[in-house]
Amino acid sequence: MSKSFVLLTQDDCPNCERLKKMLAGPLKGQFDGEIETVHRQSEPERFIALVERFHVQSVPALIRVADGRQARAMGGLGEVRSFLEPQYLMR
Repeated sequence: MSKSFVLLTQDDCPNCERLKKMLAGPLKGQFDGEIETVHRQSEPERFIALVERFHVQSVPALIRVADGRQARAMGGLGEVRSFLEPQYLMR
């Protein structure tokens, strides 16, 4: 995995769609180059492997690959930005 973050999503997931729109809209795709999106129905084996590796319990799951940390509160732009920015600024 060469990107700093992985985003796990699936069909029929309103919160997945909301997060993807937030990343594309208000954040203007600023982190697109840092996030690998893995969709459950498109890549089931990879999705399951990542769920097991990072102990994911629900989607969407935004995970920092280096330490396995997951963004917990993704209710707003501030939480998402603060989770992504420290890693982004270190590069």
